[in-house]
Amino acid sequence: MKRMHDAHRLQELLADEALSGLDVTCGSELEALLRESPDAERDALMRTAALTQLAFLRRDPAALQPMPASLRVRLLGTAEVQRSAIKPG
Repeated sequence: MKRMHDAHRLQELLADEALSGLDVTCGSELEALLRESPDAERDALMRTAALTQLAFLRRDPAALQPMPASLRVRLLGTAEVQRSAIKPG
């Protein structure tokens, strides 16, 4: 019974991650469940959510808004820090 509950909880967390992201607690829970179920379809749910969002935008192009400049700067800064952290040598 626990295995079935874990499988259900895994799917629930994967869906939440794909649709809206997870807080730290739920993210940790998801990572633990993924270690127990390496065959889980994490990427498939993320792709499905992305395609669904694109379909909605295609129906209502006015919903597409440019990224705020402050967010762009923050994201690029974060990417640079991460890229520096994984550079070899």
